[in-house]
Amino acid sequence: MRKLKDRLHDLDRKDIREKWQKLEGDDGLSTREKLDKLVRQNLKRQEKAPVAPAVPSREASATAEPFLVKDFTYSLDGRYGKVRLGNWLSLQPGALEVIAGSGGFAGVDPRRAVFFDSETTGLAGGTGTVPFMLGFGFFSDLAFQVRIFVLLSLDREGEFLEAVARFLEESDFSAVVTYNGKAFDFPLLETRYILQRRRFPLKDLPHLDFLFPARTIWRNTFDSRKLGYLGEMLLGLSREDDIDGSDIPALYFSFLRSQAFSLIEPVVEHNAMDLVGLAAVVMLGVLYLDDYSLTSDAGEIFGLGRLCERAGLLEKAGEFYKVAREVSSRSEVGTLAARRLSALMKKKKLYGEALELWRQLADASDPQAQREISMHYEHRERDYAVALTYVEKALSGGGLTPARQQEMEKRLKRLRRKIKKLEEAEPANGK
Repeated sequence: MRKLKDRLHDLDRKDIREKWQKLEGDDGLSTREKLDKLVRQNLKRQEKAPVAPAVPSREASATAEPFLVKDFTYSLDGRYGKVRLGNWLSLQPGALEVIAGSGGFAGVDPRRAVFFDSETTGLAGGTGTVPFMLGFGFFSDLAFQVRIFVLLSLDREGEFLEAVARFLEESDFSAVVTYNGKAFDFPLLETRYILQRRRFPLKDLPHLDFLFPARTIWRNTFDSRKLGYLGEMLLGLSREDDIDGSDIPALYFSFLRSQAFSLIEPVVEHNAMDLVGLAAVVMLGVLYLDDYSLTSDAGEIFGLGRLCERAGLLEKAGEFYKVAREVSSRSEVGTLAARRLSALMKKKKLYGEALELWRQLADASDPQAQREISMHYEHRERDYAVALTYVEKALSGGGLTPARQQEMEKRLKRLRRKIKKLEEAEPANGK
């Protein structure tokens, strides 16, 4: 029940004094009872009065439309760290193939790619989660443009998605770039379009989810691979005044109740900044692949090597691994680079070069290298005694996984049997 002071606040103050004077002469009522009677009298008068039509506020009238569109433009000369946005327009078809790790990008024109990000009513996914803000970034000859669609009424989602589909079909983009889009944005949007009996218009485009190459490139450089964090560390994109992503659903629901656009304006700016940051970070990855001298961090260079190796560019991957070993001030990165480089040498049947790398790693008690050396001497050199030595070193080092431990124990027994057979055969050969 509402407090008395709140109910008094609602009284019509025009005739309150006159009514109070009449009640004040009633000595049979306490002051509180008089006040309560005054409130009841005023409420009865309000119930009899004609109801004036509500006049919508300027912001509330926005609900007459199912959605709102906000456009932003960013100069091609804008620099974010080592990246100039306009450099994207100089990329040639196929420039995203290595970083995407997909042959589907072999003939894709990057200049016609669209960057996509969504804001939703929750992070759980499923049919109860609604994408209420869909942002698209794309390059024109004059600028990097961002167009953001905002759903103004949940019961008009169909019209909202229809407008987005129309925009995408008219734009005729060549590919789509997201950050965690494969696991979250795409499945969610596909579900929403299915519920509207439509096909998700981005579904058939080549899709670069940059979260995966970002994890590969910066795994050994940064503790976090969140897009906002990478944008701040790599590009200088400060997000100090940015809203927390976990607050976004609550802000949107508050907006739906009040229709005060100021509540979600920071969310719109957040979405636009994510799209600019995504374009710039992808551009940085492409630049690194073309010229590793842009970074002196061994972790990044090693990550570039991993991307090239996965794309089948073994020569280029080997170059990155060699450089990573040379410039690394962190032993763990140097070890990772030496391991991958030795694996490449082995794949190319350059066993002498691979053996040299394995020995260097084995001297640092690397169990994987000790295993590789034991296999080399057992199967290629037929020197079972040397092979046995490295198996024993690996088993005594304590760095093996349970599965690898079991494998090496079997190898130990096999080598001992082979050595015993040789020793038993020697006297017979001597006769």
